[in-house]
Order: sequence, then structure tokens, then C-alpha cells
Amino acid sequence: MKKSELLNVNVNGNKKLMNNDKVRYIIWNLPAIKTCPFATEHCKKACYACKAERVYPSVKPSREKNYNDSLKDDFSVRMIETIAYYRNSKSFKDKLIIVRIHESGDFYSEEYAKKWVEIINYFRNDSTIKFICYTKSLPYFENVNVSSMKNLCFLASLWDDTTDAMKELINKRGYRVYTAVSSFEGTNFSQCRCSDCAHCMKCANNNVKAIACKIH
Repeated sequence: MKKSELLNVNVNGNKKLMNNDKVRYIIWNLPAIKTCPFATEHCKKACYACKAERVYPSVKPSREKNYNDSLKDDFSVRMIETIAYYRNSKSFKDKLIIVRIHESGDFYSEEYAKKWVEIINYFRNDSTIKFICYTKSLPYFENVNVSSMKNLCFLASLWDDTTDAMKELINKRGYRVYTAVSSFEGTNFSQCRCSDCAHCMKCANNNVKAIACKIH
């Protein structure tokens, strides 16, 4: 596959997802809010992905292109080919590859979620690749046993205005949780300092069940 035919993934990292000599990131983004059907009002107001779309003119068109590609029937195949291309490249050799699904955006439909399940399952026996997502689109995964997908780190995104129905679903399914708090005093959350994910790796450890960052 030619590089020009690959999907528009970010392999350069960002301020938090920093590549190093042991970890490389592949990041897939979609338009903020537009692809977030379960976003809460507080989530929308604090959305850093929206800020990036306002500040950098090239960001929104890039994410819109990704959205259009994700609608196509061959999305799963193309994403598999894209991940495999980078896995086999020199700069990714002998490193843990973390595929971050949606630094911006979310699973916008059950059909789209199924495409990612297919992608993740394709790489289920590849110990060099791990997938991570933080999502509010939990209803789209009610028929998926995410805990059995050992190469997936699936975290329910929890806000202070998350509905009771969604909280019940989180408890029912036993999902791992990621949230933001004003203080860690009296909580049982493992603290995320939002600085260098490749060194922290709490989100990539399925044994850490509840993680929180400080509201910022």
C-alpha cells in the first residue's frame, strides 16, 4: 500500500501523547461535537478539541475528511492496512504501538463502533499493538464484550452531569472510568497528571479501574 493511500492518522504525537524509544502513537480524530451524540453540556463547554478546530484552520477540514472516510464500507480494511503499514515501518519497529481512537470525536453510531470492533479484533494476536478509547457512546457497545478484548483499553468518560441512566450502564457493565475532579481528597481515583501518557501508562493498564485528572 502506498503512503498516499493511507488514512489520515497522526503518527507525530502531541503534548500528552509523546512518542519515545519504547512507545509510538497512532491517533485517529473526528470532528468535535458533531460526532459526539452523548456529549454532556459540561463536556461541550470544556471541549479542548473544539478549541483546536477554532484556532488552527487546517484541523476541522482534516477531521471532516476522516469522518467522510469513516462512513465508507471499506473503512475497516483501510484502517487495518494503515495500522499495518506503520507497524512494519522502521520507526515503529520493536516499539509498543498505541492506537488512540478519537483524541477528538467519538463513536457516532453503532455501525461505526462495529467497524472499530472489527479492526481491534483483527490485531487481537499482535502483542505490539494496543488500542485506547475514552467514550460516552456506551449504548453502542451493549452487545460487545469489551472486557474480552485484551488489546483494547476501554474507558467510560464520566462527567459531573453524566445522566443517572449512563452511570447505571457503567456500573452494570463494569466499565473502567476516566473523569475529572477538582480534588483527589476522599476519592479512590488513580491520579492522571495529564503530562506524558507514554510514561504514565495508567490508561493502558486494564487493571487500573478508575482514573481521574485534575480539572484544568
